[in-house]
Amino acid sequence: MRFGKHIVEGIFLERPNRYLARVEVEGKEVAVHVPDPGRLPGLMVSGRRVQLVYQPGPKRKTDYTLVLVRHGSIWVSTFPAFANTLIRDALMTQSLPFMQGYSDFASEVKMGRSRFDFRLGFPSNPAYVEVKSVSLVEKGQGRFPDAPTERGVKHVKELIALRAEGYRAAVVFVSQRPDTLSITSNDDIDPIFGQTLREARDAGVELYGINCKVTPTTLSLNHAVEVVL
Repeated sequence: MRFGKHIVEGIFLERPNRYLARVEVEGKEVAVHVPDPGRLPGLMVSGRRVQLVYQPGPKRKTDYTLVLVRHGSIWVSTFPAFANTLIRDALMTQSLPFMQGYSDFASEVKMGRSRFDFRLGFPSNPAYVEVKSVSLVEKGQGRFPDAPTERGVKHVKELIALRAEGYRAAVVFVSQRPDTLSITSNDDIDPIFGQTLREARDAGVELYGINCKVTPTTLSLNHAVEVVL
């Protein structure tokens, strides 16, 4: 996927709050929307190169959105929703090796009081999939989450319940950076999520990981990586 036509490079200055950053663009300081409310440790560092999408609009508080941060020799995506877009595109082309054989799928599917990212193969033998975006990597290992996530715990518990009813259920972790060799739960940040994820694995919920190829203007799924718990 491409980020759009209006890509602007800048220098990150500071992050006053979760959703706002200040960036230098062509010598001027501008306000930038940060789409990832997580802590993004090790990424939001003053002086880092960043890639912005310029998209002004009457309903927007800022004209720019932060999409990439330069981290050493690589670019890292800071837009969690891109993970769902990548998986959706892969489902459309049936290019996910672990989700083959489904003739159709739906996004943002409600089931009772729950909503799931994807449902495949409805109505016969459907599979339910939740996608999680990973941005934190330590020594080649992606760690999720980078901030406590009650919502993430809820999603995994819902998948456990579906699996108990006989449905196929899966969590797909998408690391939007190329340096991820494996993915694990970040128990230091959210031990409840880690415990719930292990319970899901033991209950038969499938866990998959994928890293990404990132350029200054594009993002694409790259290699499958192991989820280690």
